[in-house]
Amino acid sequence: MVAQLLRLRIVGIGNRLRFGLRPAFWTVVILLVALVASLVVAALASQLRFAPLGEVEALTTGAGSLLLVAFFVAPFAASRPAWSDPRRLFGYGVSTDRAAAGLALGGAIGLPALALVILATGYVRSWSEGTGIAWLAVVSSVLAGVTALLLALVASTLSAMSTTRRSRDLLVAGGIVLAILLVPLVVDLVRVLLPGGYPGSSFWTSALGWTPFGAALALPAHAATGDTGRVIGGLVVALASIGLLWWAWRSLVERALHSTPAPAVSGERVGLGWFDFTLGTPTGAVAARSLTYWARDARYRWSLVILPFLPLLVVPLGIAGIDWSMLALVPVPLMCLLLGFLPHNDVSYDNTALWLHIATNTGGLPDRVGRIAPPLVIGIPLSVVGSLVAVWLHGDFGAFGAEFGVSFALLLSGLGLSSILSAALPYAAVRPGDDPFQQPQTTGSAPGWSQSIMFGGAVLLSAPTGWLAVMAAIDGRVGLTALALLTGLATGVVVLVAGILIGSRIFAHRAPELLAFALRS
Repeated sequence: MVAQLLRLRIVGIGNRLRFGLRPAFWTVVILLVALVASLVVAALASQLRFAPLGEVEALTTGAGSLLLVAFFVAPFAASRPAWSDPRRLFGYGVSTDRAAAGLALGGAIGLPALALVILATGYVRSWSEGTGIAWLAVVSSVLAGVTALLLALVASTLSAMSTTRRSRDLLVAGGIVLAILLVPLVVDLVRVLLPGGYPGSSFWTSALGWTPFGAALALPAHAATGDTGRVIGGLVVALASIGLLWWAWRSLVERALHSTPAPAVSGERVGLGWFDFTLGTPTGAVAARSLTYWARDARYRWSLVILPFLPLLVVPLGIAGIDWSMLALVPVPLMCLLLGFLPHNDVSYDNTALWLHIATNTGGLPDRVGRIAPPLVIGIPLSVVGSLVAVWLHGDFGAFGAEFGVSFALLLSGLGLSSILSAALPYAAVRPGDDPFQQPQTTGSAPGWSQSIMFGGAVLLSAPTGWLAVMAAIDGRVGLTALALLTGLATGVVVLVAGILIGSRIFAHRAPELLAFALRS
């Protein structure tokens, strides 16, 4: 049975290249991009063998842990069940152990596993210079790779087998929260772990060494420092994590093979989800529907999963020589800008569901206000907490006002412009249920104009606040910090209110045209 599942896996991969030119083209493109990216990262990691021990430990443990977290979080944002979904074997009389082993081995065949093998070579080489523990790095890479694949199997199966709305919402929310909690780690890695940065953060490396995500990866560092106790402790944590993950995977397979999907129990609480928490008004209804979309729709979930990794975009600036303490202030405004950007094509994402707004004669103002509820619910706490983390890494809590002012201005300015653009310049978007990375073909210039106006306009409107914040960070004057905060608050509120009012008039005027566009696209 195991061999048959492996053959099916290989045949399935080959069919992507055999049937259809377009699927074959995109499969080859994705394969080449992933291979090139993995090779580049592995080459950079191998250069760490000449770096100080602290930097090697911090980068391999921190970045490797982020990769393992990505293996666990990404399946919750997938729009389709994974190949290893054990429910497909229900009714075939397959034993639990053979099904678990066959599906696990089949799931290990593919691009993610290949990328892990390439990255493992760079990880092993990073410990091969003068430490004499490259053999332990090989063991660590094998343990980390098995952990990553088991994390992906458990996460994808949990996501696929969650049949109730409540369980799906809890799993998605948990994955998003876990990803957002990584923001301080990502910012810290960006700030301290590259040449020219500050000494590595021992707090993160020590903490990650006791988690399933970093226990195996931290073994060579403990051995290099002669800490035998930590090597034994980390090895126990890594092996116990693999054992628990295998037990969880086998339990899920057994449940899928011997339990038919049952309807919801009659005694289960029946509710309306987000509609129970919003006002019974048109604005509340649109807000609840938007919150539901952001929690369940893979097109939105993938953006939220990517959000915590945006701080890595400032790495080239650090390599160019910009002070890492100043770069610590950049990631949070970037994340707020992305949150403001997400609803800019919200009408097209609705597809045929836009008919509900037209048929119920929903006004433009309730539509515009309700659609910005999700980014506000996420963005405002993110701007506050993220700004606190950023100024802590920056080393000056007095810069909080300027940091928060810039983040707030970018968030609300983006949402204001999105309220206008989603009604004035919609363009073809991925249909509900399709692959979120499958961009539809379009012949017009609306996508370019809409995205350019959105990003350029938000940055331009927030430029005065940004200039004041930069001057405050350079001079350290309290007056400039307070002025940046007030300017950011005023800019964000004014642009948001103006954008909602303008967008509501455009939506009310173009409602029939927008519905016709949504039906065509």
